[in-house]
Amino acid sequence: MKRSKTIHNEQYSNLIEKLCQERKRLGLSQTEVANTLKMTQSEISKIETSERRIDILEFRELLSVYRMSENLKLKQLVIEFFKLEK
Repeated sequence: MKRSKTIHNEQYSNLIEKLCQERKRLGLSQTEVANTLKMTQSEISKIETSERRIDILEFRELLSVYRMSENLKLKQLVIEFFKLEK
């Protein structure tokens, strides 16, 4: 049985959608995020449209850019995604 790619997984798609919403809520452009992460705007766009999978280290950096430490909603999203205990 062939496994479907995780990039098309509903949980992954929901996470990426919420991260995109968070970027917009913070008033950050894809270019601003890309420059901070030393990526291109195109790479950020591809992540947000599920054309490119986000690397775990990029994810960690992205959470820092989105100020997860002071953002309870984003922190809760990550906890639920990874099924971590509070």
